[in-house]
Amino acid sequence: MPPTVQPFCQNGDTSPPATLASSPWYAAAPAELQLALQALGRPRSLDSGQFLFHRGAAADGLYCLLAGSMRISCASRLGKEAPLARLQPGDWFGELALFDDGPRTHDAIASQPCTLWQLPHAALQDWLQQRPAHWRHLGLLLADKTRRLMQGLAQQTLLDIPSRLAQRLWLLSSEQQPELALSQEELAGMLGISRQSCNAALQTLAASGLLQLARGRIRIVSRQALAEFGRL
Repeated sequence: MPPTVQPFCQNGDTSPPATLASSPWYAAAPAELQLALQALGRPRSLDSGQFLFHRGAAADGLYCLLAGSMRISCASRLGKEAPLARLQPGDWFGELALFDDGPRTHDAIASQPCTLWQLPHAALQDWLQQRPAHWRHLGLLLADKTRRLMQGLAQQTLLDIPSRLAQRLWLLSSEQQPELALSQEELAGMLGISRQSCNAALQTLAASGLLQLARGRIRIVSRQALAEFGRL
C-alpha cells in the first residue's frame, strides 16, 4: 500500500505567508485573484519522505510550496522511481486537474520537511465559476509548464548532455536559492542518463567555473553563464 497522505496541520495558523508574494505567478495575478488565493487557502505540513499525493489520485487542489523541497516523480511497475522535477519554495503545482478534473499524473513526495499552501479543489473551482475571467491567469500557469515541457523534449534530441544539464540546473535554481540539495542519482534520473554521464557533465560545468560541487549539493556560481552554456 502507498504511504498515508499527511493531514492538514492543526496549529490554527491560516494567515497567508510571505512566500506567496515572492512567487512571480502570484505577483502577476490580478488583485482579486490574489485575495482569493489568500482567503481560500490553508497551510499543510509534510514530513520528509511523505507523499502529498500519488499518481492516479483524485485532485485535491492547487498548491504552492512555501518551505522545504518536493520532488515530482513516477514509478515503474517494479517500483523504480524516476524523478522528473524538484520543486522549490514559491513554485505552484497541481493546476492541470483544475481544467479537466482528471487524476494526478505523478507522485509528489517531500524531499525534506515541507510547508505548503493549499487551495482546495472544489472551493477554488466554485470561486472561478463565478469569476470566469480569472481562468486565464490559471491558464498562464499551465502554459508556462507546457512551454518548459516542450523545451525539455527538444533538449533530448538537440543538445549534448552538459548543455541539457546546464538548462536543468538553471530551471531548478534561482538568484535567491543558488544552492541545490540534489544527489547525482536524482539529477541523472531527471535527465534520463546514467549517473556516470551525469557526473562527467557536472565536472565539465565545474571546470568551466559555472558551479561548485559538494556531497549532495550543487552551488550555482553564475546563473547567467549557466543559461548561456545551456543555450537558453
